[in-house]
Amino acid sequence: MSNLVISRVCNMNCPFCFAAGLMQSGRQSDDQRFISRADFSARLGYLKRSGINSVRMIGGEPTLHPQIRELIEEARRAGMQVMIFTHGFLKESLLAYLEGLPEKDCTLLVNMNAGGGDVSRSEELDAARNRTLKRLGHLAAVSFNIHTPNFDLLPIMESIIKAGSRRIIRLGLAHPSLAGGNIHLHPKRYPHVAGRIAGFAKTAGAHGIRFEFDCGFVRCMFSEEELGALRQAGSEVNYQCSPILDVDLNGAACHCFPLADRFSVQMKAGSSASELRDRLVEQTRHARAAGVYPTCSSCGFKARRECTGGCLAAAMRRFRPADIHNLQFVPVSNS
Repeated sequence: MSNLVISRVCNMNCPFCFAAGLMQSGRQSDDQRFISRADFSARLGYLKRSGINSVRMIGGEPTLHPQIRELIEEARRAGMQVMIFTHGFLKESLLAYLEGLPEKDCTLLVNMNAGGGDVSRSEELDAARNRTLKRLGHLAAVSFNIHTPNFDLLPIMESIIKAGSRRIIRLGLAHPSLAGGNIHLHPKRYPHVAGRIAGFAKTAGAHGIRFEFDCGFVRCMFSEEELGALRQAGSEVNYQCSPILDVDLNGAACHCFPLADRFSVQMKAGSSASELRDRLVEQTRHARAAGVYPTCSSCGFKARRECTGGCLAAAMRRFRPADIHNLQFVPVSNS
């Protein structure tokens, strides 16, 4: 897996956004705001060389790229499936174009709480997203960033059912940027969040909706009963944090946006995703002994590699910069 930044521009101001630093750096000149056609073609070559057959467009807001349709068509001609991570606030011309695409060629992942800090626009944004889901039901799935413990998934389920969109909710935890500044969910809130997710699972399952889990969840936040409820609803939790490979406009591949300022490698001619990932794994190796909780370093789940200890950025924020190099992992044998 590898994500391509095609836009450093976004017209939202989400308080939990961990890409804000990236967007700030793109406000210097027009040629730093959007990927060029030549660079996009080179990125397609990188994906093909890496054995990756999907183009995952991220930002910023990818749909603001002035040539977004041309980029999608180039990817389709290359035989690649397109996934666009979007806030769902799309222009009519783009909606009309996307309506005509076959399901096998393109997926939109619509962030249902993008712009969540702007209360004055909440009704407008909700209406825009629901319009997008209704128009693009055959292409659209939804995501939700959990940045507060008391969240509600029922309105999202209602939107999915009314729109006839794909019956999936991709759940992500709002992780901290290592540089700080964004609102994020503190790990001490994770068990409460797990209980709420499991509580919504029965309703989701009754409507054929399953949850997919993004990175950074930890095994110990869920009880066995909660995991049973999720499994019964057709959902399995992922407890991994590993290099995502977000490739910026300048060819720098970072571990992920929360760690972009700390761990990145520069692409070269002939670079492959596996090579870049190996280099980032080595860069972060010394920090992997830690986890989001003090008990992670002696946890059986972590020792057996069932869980990586949660978001690496959240784990590293527990320590002073000098301390992270001295961490030691103490394996244990049991549960």
